[in-house]
Amino acid sequence: MRTELKLVLLITSLLISGIVSGSEYDWTEVRDQDGIQIYLKKYWADDIKSFKGIIRINSSVDSILAVILDLSACSDWIHHCKKSTLLFRKSFAECYHYQIQNFPFPAQNRDFIFHTKIVRSPQTGIITVHMNAANEFCITHNHLCTHINRSSNLIRVKHSHGHYRLEPLIANTTRVTWTQHTNPEGNLPGWLINQMVQEIPYKTLRGLQKKVREDKYQTARLIINAQGKMIELRTRKK
Repeated sequence: MRTELKLVLLITSLLISGIVSGSEYDWTEVRDQDGIQIYLKKYWADDIKSFKGIIRINSSVDSILAVILDLSACSDWIHHCKKSTLLFRKSFAECYHYQIQNFPFPAQNRDFIFHTKIVRSPQTGIITVHMNAANEFCITHNHLCTHINRSSNLIRVKHSHGHYRLEPLIANTTRVTWTQHTNPEGNLPGWLINQMVQEIPYKTLRGLQKKVREDKYQTARLIINAQGKMIELRTRKK
């Protein structure tokens, strides 16, 4: 009996690991333009596809991270972003923020409450910025969300998760991989959403590539303390 149980557990483990490791190979490339590759894949039973965008940018990881964390600049580079504001900062590497996304007429605009966490590998220097919808935050912290909860002309997006992966390469260049799945709610047709899913990562990564050239981002430096903890992004004068 023990032998049979061990065999079942072994087979189950192999199946699970196969699903996890094989998931990367389910991506289908749908666009390769201006040095940006866009991939789509089906997300479980959802009709709306996940996307992955990859670009190589001639800037440091620190500079690109500085753009991503500059909430006030979202409309300059994130496709269709109207505005983004901080709700609560738990630490340098963790916060909650609010974002409004413009949608083409006659669709209603959407809003998000994101929980952001930054993780850095001390071995490789790779930084991952996780951003997941966290609607429960404004339920448990109503005093921080009064103005948001009054918004009646926006559709709140409840299901959105993804991350930016910033991988340092040679000669001060960075490979940026943005992976995301979002269900925008409402009654939008699936074909329209999947068309937008191809356009958003391409235009956003192009915007990031241009935005990071600004001096205030180029001089940004990530400060790490003696314990290896990220504590701030500092801008030095040239």
